[in-house]
Amino acid sequence: MTTLKITFIVLFGLLIAMHSDTDVKNAESLIGTHKFGIQFIYDGYGTAEISEVDGELYIKGSQYSEDKEEYVLLEGKITVIDERNFTVDGDLKLFTEGCCGLLDRKVTYTFRKTGNRKYYRLKERDDLCSPYTCAYYLDIFE
Repeated sequence: MTTLKITFIVLFGLLIAMHSDTDVKNAESLIGTHKFGIQFIYDGYGTAEISEVDGELYIKGSQYSEDKEEYVLLEGKITVIDERNFTVDGDLKLFTEGCCGLLDRKVTYTFRKTGNRKYYRLKERDDLCSPYTCAYYLDIFE
């Protein structure tokens, strides 16, 4: 093999190893209990538990109004994209009386942290309800 080919193989291997370390650190930073919720439930945030099972991340989040009539529930598998983005593939159940009513669906949603924010916000928020009716902000805090 030529020196150029060997150099390329070594550099490629190093890039893969560095990327894997970064993925692991990003995943580890998500594990734990986080504040979680949607702004139209005014009684305070709920919690989301992110855990690792057999090398994969899962989320189970809930927020309820004081009277338990309004709620948001999110449960599914997390795929880390990078240090500021991840997807959740799972189930979303949401009911807010004064906004868009009942939603119960399978979802694949992206959560993104921008700027200096200390939370990940649902990117596809217009999918929850018409932005002309309600603009939902579904957040998972650090």
